[in-house]
Amino acid sequence: MILAAVLGLSQSLGAHPFWSTQIALIGAPAGAVLAIVLRFATRFQWTSAFAALVLTGLALAMAHMGKTRFAASYAEDVQAGQLWYFGWIAVALFATTTLALMLPKRR
Repeated sequence: MILAAVLGLSQSLGAHPFWSTQIALIGAPAGAVLAIVLRFATRFQWTSAFAALVLTGLALAMAHMGKTRFAASYAEDVQAGQLWYFGWIAVALFATTTLALMLPKRR
C-alpha cells in the first residue's frame, strides 16, 4: 500500500496530493497489525478478508463523500476535511488488511 501511494495510486483515486503518501504511512502499518491479529485470532481467514474488503469499500465511500463536501464548502467545512483525511487512512488500513489476509496461511 505504501508503494502504491508513493507511485500515485491513492492520489489518482481521490486523495489529496499533500496527504497521498502520509495516509498510507499511517494506515498500512495499522492494517498489517490488524491482519496479524486476525490471522492468529480466528480460523475464518477468508471471512475476515471479505469483511476487510467490504470495510475498504465503505471507507472509500466515506473519503469520497468527505472530499465532495469539502470541495463544495470551498475548504471551509472542517469536518468534511477530517472525513476525507481519516477516510483515506481507513482505506489504507483495510486494503492492507485485505491483501495480507488473502495471502495463503503457512502451516
